[in-house]
Amino acid sequence: MAFIDEDHDDPQKFSSFYNVNGGVGYGGVNMVEDVKVVQFFLKRIFSVGVAQDRPWGEMVVDGKVGPITRAWIVKFQSNLRKLGGNVLVDGVIDKAGAENNPSNWDTSVSKTNYTIRLLNTNLLKLDTEVYKTLESHPVVPPDVRIIFGQIKAAGPAMHYNI
Repeated sequence: MAFIDEDHDDPQKFSSFYNVNGGVGYGGVNMVEDVKVVQFFLKRIFSVGVAQDRPWGEMVVDGKVGPITRAWIVKFQSNLRKLGGNVLVDGVIDKAGAENNPSNWDTSVSKTNYTIRLLNTNLLKLDTEVYKTLESHPVVPPDVRIIFGQIKAAGPAMHYNI
């Protein structure tokens, strides 16, 4: 299940974020709860922030990775790249951080930013109210609110620095 992680690179600036336990997307572990978190973040970002550049298909927050979820991940990564973001366009949202990598912001192999971090940052900036109340906000589907409630109950407190 997704979890609250604390920034190892700059705990003052980006103190915490929602991380996934395994990759989401083509070839990823695709744990249902992780997928739902990513799907909701993508759906919300493309609804409130970049609706004019929305990917094809209707995103359903169902915990299944199919062609629409993969297309939305690629579109998000491509949009970031076009804007000068340091992100790998591979259609996968990997877990930020690894045992051999002390950073949970930059990947150790491609030296690019973890997409999960950019999903968090974008949703926090574009829809702060929803991001801060994911476990209770009415725009969040009930089953996804439960996931965020479980995440918050199991992990450290979220610290929002914008």
